[in-house]
Amino acid sequence: MKLNTLKVENFRCYKNKSFQFHPEINLIVGQNATGKTAVLDAISVAIATWLLGFKKKNDKQPLEPTDATLRYVEKEGEPQFIEEWPVLVSATGSVSDKKVKWERSKASPTGNTRYGNAGELITLARACDSELDLDVPLPLISYYGTMRLWQDPRASKVKPSTKPSKSKPSRLDGYKHSVDPRIALKELVAWFARQEWEAFQLGREPVMLKVVRKAVVGCIENAEHLRYDPKREELVLTLKGKEPQPFNLLSDGQRCVLAVVADIAQKAARLNPHFGEAVLRETEGVVLIDELDLHLHPKWQRNVIEDLRITFPKIQFICTTHSPFLIQSLRSSEELIMLDGQSPAMLANKTLEDIAAGVMSVNSPEVSNRYKEMKGVATEYLEMLDQAKGSPKDKLEDYKNRLAESLAPYADNPAFQAFLEMQRVAKLGE
Repeated sequence: MKLNTLKVENFRCYKNKSFQFHPEINLIVGQNATGKTAVLDAISVAIATWLLGFKKKNDKQPLEPTDATLRYVEKEGEPQFIEEWPVLVSATGSVSDKKVKWERSKASPTGNTRYGNAGELITLARACDSELDLDVPLPLISYYGTMRLWQDPRASKVKPSTKPSKSKPSRLDGYKHSVDPRIALKELVAWFARQEWEAFQLGREPVMLKVVRKAVVGCIENAEHLRYDPKREELVLTLKGKEPQPFNLLSDGQRCVLAVVADIAQKAARLNPHFGEAVLRETEGVVLIDELDLHLHPKWQRNVIEDLRITFPKIQFICTTHSPFLIQSLRSSEELIMLDGQSPAMLANKTLEDIAAGVMSVNSPEVSNRYKEMKGVATEYLEMLDQAKGSPKDKLEDYKNRLAESLAPYADNPAFQAFLEMQRVAKLGE
């Protein structure tokens, strides 16, 4: 599955907006409150349509009354917000090289989410559902929000256990919580526990476990091994030259990447076990990540996109960010979606200052706001000195007081104050 275009009408902050997507990496950039997360939420509604074709019901991600655009009006002097209907999300894309277009809509706050114009996509999903035993490839879909590490999905209450699951394993388990922006971390750990118990019983590492470990090691710098600790009932990561660290003691950045990468990998392994060790290379799909740079050190931010691209080469990633390091790491400006402004023709030769100023609208990014303020104060101070130099004696004291007041906010920088005081003494005397 690949998403080519998305169009939304009356969805959140968008009255009518269209988007085009790159088949590999898409980085959505915009200031706060410009609708980055709204785009991901709309995409999750679109791709969840695929799940409607399967008998085993997973997340449907319907449109909600809160998705409607709000219009501010004043009626008889009273301010009001009026919901704009209908809400519509339409998309085009491909599944197994078949081009398809579909639509979901909601006509009113109390109406159901309609999918009458999504028959083509649902038919393809039903065909896959009827051929699960024939090793038909299933596309992966997954959504990771900003609270991905701190909130479990409502239905996730699993405690880690080495005992086999009572329910019969299904390839469709890979779609569980797929469009819920929260990671089912407890279920991921429980899955790891069962896989390691199976490895112990068989005397060899199951392919599913092997590919998940491979994915994590490929995306976390200096990672050597990932295992389940039955005493602590949590995952343990080993880094080169360091002692093993329980998941709970890892940095937030390490935990975020580990959880997301492991979750993507185990979903791919569940959906397409027939691919064997090639499952990470061969599984297609769409993955949404809000604030990909969340908790990551700038050094890691430079590499995270390329790590994902290499580890999951057929997955289409659509992410949001505030990081110039991530933008700089893109291979093409076609992978950049700017919600305010136009994408530059090239990114590879851009400095961080170029990106911050030209892409992210940050004025003079090479210096701090305080430094700019100090330069402005110094300029005004010297201009005031020139004015004071030729002023009558009765006004000279007033100038000196005004000069002293202008330096007061910078008492923490004695060198700055001393330099300007020397200029004052040279021109006006003590």
